[in-house]
Amino acid sequence: MSVWGDRMSSWKESFQRITQELELARRKKQALDELLAKNRMSQPTYEHLEKTLRESILDLEAHQRSLADTMTERTDELTKQLSLLELLLANLEIRHVGMEINYETYAESREILESGVDATRAELNEIKEALKNILHE
Repeated sequence: MSVWGDRMSSWKESFQRITQELELARRKKQALDELLAKNRMSQPTYEHLEKTLRESILDLEAHQRSLADTMTERTDELTKQLSLLELLLANLEIRHVGMEINYETYAESREILESGVDATRAELNEIKEALKNILHE
């Protein structure tokens, strides 16, 4: 797997895990509230369980915010990387038109750079979409 793939899967797995755990904890809290409302548990039992769930939710939300900060930093890195790759690609095109490099070198380099641009854009878009989900919760 490429370096880009390793970085992407790292944040993606963490994001998915935290999102699932947070969703589960919120569902448990909702079920707990419903049990109390239906008088299916005592107030002291509710308070004990609710405190534990509330702390868990707060911890998960803090972890999610921390991950969002890391993901935002990654978008900044990717934006710079994308600009550099686009600059290199434009320079390659100029060198090709100026006949400074042969066609084989041009074609191979162009393919590599375009692959990097595509992978960078894909990760950038994926992170931005994930961040939108975090911010809209």
